Amino acid sequence: MSARENLIRVAAERGESLTHLSVKVGRSPGYLSRFISRGSPRRLPDVERRHLAIVLEVDERLLGARDPWAPGEPA
Repeated sequence: MSARENLIRVAAERGESLTHLSVKVGRSPGYLSRFISRGSPRRLPDVERRHLAIVLEVDERLLGARDPWAPGEPA
């Protein structure tokens, strides 16, 4: 699933509206709706993505974070 699909699913499971979540991360009420419907922004900024993950209590990678680099892996 994409970050957008995961956000919709997890928000619904938690009973959270995209409007309320947008305000919780310090954005305008329509911010996450635009992210879902128009694809803008293309990716959630790191700080906002982390805040959403904390609020929704999910792994940040579900919302589009890349897997961290680890020793022994190509850069």
